Amino acid sequence: MASENISYQKVSIKYGIFVGLAHIVYFLLMRVLGLQHIVELSFLSGIFLVIGICVAIANFKRARNGDINYFQGLAIGATTGVVSSTILGLFLVAYISMADASYLSNLQASSLFPESLSILALFVLTIIYGSWPGFWLAFIAMQWFKTADHTMPERI
Repeated sequence: MASENISYQKVSIKYGIFVGLAHIVYFLLMRVLGLQHIVELSFLSGIFLVIGICVAIANFKRARNGDINYFQGLAIGATTGVVSSTILGLFLVAYISMADASYLSNLQASSLFPESLSILALFVLTIIYGSWPGFWLAFIAMQWFKTADHTMPERI
């Protein structure tokens, strides 16, 4: 693939979809194991965002022969966060609406969410909780990736 055909938008949307699907698989695995009522465990899925952003930045940099702009890296992280959290938010809305309305009650009972949490508020909070960390994770990752000699290993 020629480096001029690769845009940070394409890379971040691709990895945002992967991370969003990983969030959903993790959520469903927690449900199968009967752990979805432990809301704090859902924050462990942030590991997927960290890995997704680092791999997205590394692949973009590798595809561009080491040429990455600092702001492109920030945009990759922010966009990956927005895409993945939007996918997760849509899934949670569908899950609560069609499969398990009591999950919203579990979230309301948690000290991490307000008691008046609605489905719309959950959707918005999910996007915020994924977007803002995506930007900050990219900021941290770009401290490593901004120089030419810092790259990810070929095989991850």
